[in-house]
Amino acid sequence: MDTADHGVRFTRANLHLRILGQDRTVSVDVPQGPARLGDLLPAAQQLCNEATAASVERVEAQGRKITCRKGCGACCRQLVPVSLVEALALSDLVDAMPAGRQALVRQRFADALARLEQAGLLDAKEPRGRRALLFRDGTEPLKVFGDIARRYFIQGISCPFLENESCSIHGQRPLVCREYHVTSPAEFCATADKQRVEAVKSPLRMADVLAETAGRVLGMVPGCVPLVLALEWADAHRAQLNSVHDGERMFRAMMAEVDQQFERPFEQRGQ
Repeated sequence: MDTADHGVRFTRANLHLRILGQDRTVSVDVPQGPARLGDLLPAAQQLCNEATAASVERVEAQGRKITCRKGCGACCRQLVPVSLVEALALSDLVDAMPAGRQALVRQRFADALARLEQAGLLDAKEPRGRRALLFRDGTEPLKVFGDIARRYFIQGISCPFLENESCSIHGQRPLVCREYHVTSPAEFCATADKQRVEAVKSPLRMADVLAETAGRVLGMVPGCVPLVLALEWADAHRAQLNSVHDGERMFRAMMAEVDQQFERPFEQRGQ
């Protein structure tokens, strides 16, 4: 067993999953006894990595190649949704940085939000930890996310953690970033014409899983927030997200959401 800084105990469990028609075993860290939602993040990352590996192997078996490379940060200017569990983890990561670097990263977050406000994508008057990106009047409900994502990308706002066109927190990067891969030419990713981008379909969306799990455990409205809003949302909901619950029960709740995703047709879950 391992012990985290705040005293939670973990045990290693081997999960046997069927992903994209293949039987796969993944070892995950399961919190035991009193724990917080954030203690599910290591297991969520492990599951995400395994599902992503399966999807990459599938496309490579079809003769296609992943064109994502270190130093290509085009996707780091996209709208990146993170669960509140991840938002708190990112906020804690920033808090732990040396003072100089922390100030730099926080300024990048502030600059990104200011640009969104100027572009009419964010209301500066809304309370912090409650505001969300604004969609245009008349946008069809089923196309709201796509419309906002396009308008966000056009602003060219870099992820606050992007440095030299590479992720500076690669080991702690969000789940959706782990899942995202393309097989189309890299230069297509830098354009607003996303129809030319051939994204690899993900068999599992762990950010959504964590959002739904938070809803089950805390009674919060399930959902994700843009990464650039992570710090203010984490600050607003820190006490609730840090509340203590039974670790194994939370893990079982998360796995129930994983099972529900696998029960849906794969095409309905593609990126």
